[in-house]
Amino acid sequence: MRQSFQTELKQLSEKNLYRKLRVLEHHEGTRARFEGRELLLFCSNDYLGLSRYPRVVHAARKALETYGVGAGAARLISGTSEAHRKLEEKIARFKRKEAAVVFATGFLANLGILTAFAGTGDVIIMDKLCHASLVDGARLSGAALRVFPHKNYKQCEALLKKSKTARRKILVTESVFSMDGDLADLGELIRLKEKYGALLVVDDAHGTGVVGESGRGATEPEGIAEGVDVIMGTLSKAVGGLGGFVAADKVLIDTLVNFARPFIFATALPPMLCEAAREAFCVIEEEPSLREKLWENIRTVEKGLKAAGFSPASAASAILPVILGDEKKALDAFEALLSGGIFIPAVRYPTVPKGKARLRITVSAAHTAEDIKKLIETFNRFKKTGL
Repeated sequence: MRQSFQTELKQLSEKNLYRKLRVLEHHEGTRARFEGRELLLFCSNDYLGLSRYPRVVHAARKALETYGVGAGAARLISGTSEAHRKLEEKIARFKRKEAAVVFATGFLANLGILTAFAGTGDVIIMDKLCHASLVDGARLSGAALRVFPHKNYKQCEALLKKSKTARRKILVTESVFSMDGDLADLGELIRLKEKYGALLVVDDAHGTGVVGESGRGATEPEGIAEGVDVIMGTLSKAVGGLGGFVAADKVLIDTLVNFARPFIFATALPPMLCEAAREAFCVIEEEPSLREKLWENIRTVEKGLKAAGFSPASAASAILPVILGDEKKALDAFEALLSGGIFIPAVRYPTVPKGKARLRITVSAAHTAEDIKKLIETFNRFKKTGL
């Protein structure tokens, strides 16, 4: 049997799809050492630099002394602390919903949403580029899964029309697509969900803290939060920690608490991380200069890449993909940038479609002007060598 696994791994390697862990030393957010080299990181989802922000670190240290390291049990046993309650109340206000519930990870939150809200006799209709956690949740739910081409809302409507006999229709999208960085048309999706009586689920993992006038995410504009039934997000990206959350009307949150197996059977998020996340949300609200710095950095990187001869789409988020197509070319580009002191791993199938391998550049408010200058200079240098 072991030989069969070795064969599969060999086949992956031959297709330039083999993956291995890379251990980073002296990790400092935007900097680390890898295999003896000092590197700048342009691949983290810590968009605001809050994982090391003094206010957030202080809140975590204080909570560590109060609560200890772990939660000790699942949420419905003894794992729900005052820290969980306060964080959930904060998230509900932040997302302008009646209630919220916190999961141990964002992946578990998405599994919980779709397996709790959908089952046999239901249909889940989702964008083709939705995250793997949403795809897996849909498959585990037992509902029929229907996928429409990326942001093709005419095809989305056609699928809704064909689903009239379904008990429930669940319409699913990311707000900011994690590999392309583009935005869903939430206004159009709200129109469709209202027209066909669907439940609209929006994964705002990469929008929270980054998008919106005050950083509340892609659901911030007037009327959007009210029109979206379920807002999912993570505490592991712009919020800087770990965990997932769902914000919705109270009846939907109560449904998750009672039916979402990834919530019921997983050990609770440590209270220490809850307190750190709550402080991070306070920072997002109270210190808009961090988000302003992030967007200044995004625009600078976008301008520099275009001047270097690359053509990223107009930046709508902190994610700027440079699509190279061929998996081998993407791996070669990673190695070339690595030799120049820049760490941006190649993203390949199945994370992105076959033939769409890329370097997924992510920008942080913690990047300095010198960091970005080095990034652009490195891309300029390797563009001349055929990158």
